[in-house]
Amino acid sequence: MKETWRLVRRVVEDGDIVLEVLDARDPEATRSVEVEKIAEELGKRLLVVLNKADLVEREIAEQWKSYLESRGMNVVYISAKYRLGTRKLITHIRALAPRIPATVVVVGYPNVGKSTIINYLKGRYVAPTSPKPGWTRGEQLVKAKSWLTVLDTPGIVRTKSTGDLALDVIRGLVDPGTVDDPVPYAYALLKRVVKHNPDALKEAYGIESDIDNALVEIGKVKRRLLKGGRINIEEAARIVLKDWIVGKLRYALPPPNV
Repeated sequence: MKETWRLVRRVVEDGDIVLEVLDARDPEATRSVEVEKIAEELGKRLLVVLNKADLVEREIAEQWKSYLESRGMNVVYISAKYRLGTRKLITHIRALAPRIPATVVVVGYPNVGKSTIINYLKGRYVAPTSPKPGWTRGEQLVKAKSWLTVLDTPGIVRTKSTGDLALDVIRGLVDPGTVDDPVPYAYALLKRVVKHNPDALKEAYGIESDIDNALVEIGKVKRRLLKGGRINIEEAARIVLKDWIVGKLRYALPPPNV
């Protein structure tokens, strides 16, 4: 863990602007106070990018923008996947640049869309994109434009588990394909999702169910069956974790005091 932060600090040192990419569905859960402190200590300009804004109401995105700006941050919300608000991203980067040409460092937890943003900045496919946590490997220096170079952080920003299983999923600490027991993580995530969006199960799977029976019902809908017709709960849980990553499960958490 210490080595990861040493690497992140070294890369931030090499940049002019730090793009901290957050998931617009739950910005506070995907913020990295450590990254923000490093940027401040090194005198780097920070731009908070609320990505996946297509998954929340615009009003919520605006509320988060106002909330973070009231704390002295530069903020833009976008959907890198659908190229929504991305011109504003370029405008913000250029306005924050202390000099031209400028180097931008892109940081954030797994699955918040870092590589998709890099791909947009470059204008063509240059960085691997995958829903698998930890996909990025090694430092990637990309000449995005004549005036802009993008530096992808070596290693993903990570923290130790807080003991909150849902938070571990949201921060990309859980790989749906390799986690030994996905069931407790899926239950914890569903509880958080349904708390903030009671219609989430109906929207994603066309079911109405309480949390205790949700994985069984999802398993039925997705036809994840074991011998004898029993529901494969583990496979249903993996589906839930993957659906969070790809944006099929949606909720919008408003900022504090809103």
